[in-house]
Amino acid sequence: MLRIIAGERRGHKIEGPAASSETRPTSDRVRESLFNILGELVVDRLVIDLFAGTGALGLEALSRGAARALFVERDRKCVALIHKNIATLRYEDRASVRLGDAYRWGGSFESLEDRPIVALLDPPYRDYETKGRRVHDLIDEFMKRSPPGSVIALESGQARDDQMLPEPEAWDVRRYGNTRIAIWLAKGALARHEALPQTESAEQSTPLDKDGPDVEL
Repeated sequence: MLRIIAGERRGHKIEGPAASSETRPTSDRVRESLFNILGELVVDRLVIDLFAGTGALGLEALSRGAARALFVERDRKCVALIHKNIATLRYEDRASVRLGDAYRWGGSFESLEDRPIVALLDPPYRDYETKGRRVHDLIDEFMKRSPPGSVIALESGQARDDQMLPEPEAWDVRRYGNTRIAIWLAKGALARHEALPQTESAEQSTPLDKDGPDVEL
């Protein structure tokens, strides 16, 4: 079982993948840290959860105030699980699910509105080694097509090369054990005097290691 960490559904449990599944949910520690960084940037926005798996990232965003969440997942069993978890949290009116390949869907993504979005990308870690070009192109398309003020958050393992990121110097990259989170802010996401907040490890009281520069826009 997984749990919603904060917000209006704080503490509610949702189902995780079967023991035999290859789906790798984002850990509670990393999920908490990610959303502590994003903070108010998810409130009242459309959140797109690509490679959604259990839907935990998008559901956490809804609990923390996102207006809507769109889940994209190619595995039919995972899609059924996402629908079940949406119903468990009673978010049917604010969530939609697409059965399909995230790379193909993302390659044809077009925002239907000018309001900022939040894109949460969590490809299988092995894709960074076997499909590196596709990962790069997917990120690049979202960077080009996202409305001003949008946010992209990318999860990866240690195998990801920072050069896989388009405009690598524009990303805030942080390390959580063997997991890396890279965050990109479109122009206007933060006021000029603001920067993404530092977070602390859910397991330790010392600041987390940080691999990249602060992002100030």
